[in-house]
Amino acid sequence: MANIEAKKKEWTACLAKSVGVPSKCEKLQNELTAMAKASNTDCCIGQTVNLMKCTASSHKAAGCAEEFVAMRECNRASGAQLVRASSGYDVAPGKGGLFEGLASTLTGCSAPVRTLEGMRAFGQEYAASLGVPGGHVRF
Repeated sequence: MANIEAKKKEWTACLAKSVGVPSKCEKLQNELTAMAKASNTDCCIGQTVNLMKCTASSHKAAGCAEEFVAMRECNRASGAQLVRASSGYDVAPGKGGLFEGLASTLTGCSAPVRTLEGMRAFGQEYAASLGVPGGHVRF
């Protein structure tokens, strides 16, 4: 297990220096994949690469939400709390006790579409809640 952790740290350091191009670390990734498979360990390799690819592509404009959630859930120390379902997410088996009763009804929600108009509307509402009248800027 210590060997896998050391290899994952080495791969992660390589990724940090790769300027968003995970293929620059392919040799280390293949070694880590083989080690993880041999010891039946999940090192979140696919999730890491998918998130990096998304944020380096035109899909980042949509927020890369699915890739982010997959990466976050894979890296939880106690295991994933949410799992992908057909209409959003479900609470992972055995993790229901971590959430209050209504939480499972929220996992089926999807993030709102990100648009410039939506961001402007939010900014105006937020400014108004702070007492800043529309069209004014305060520093």
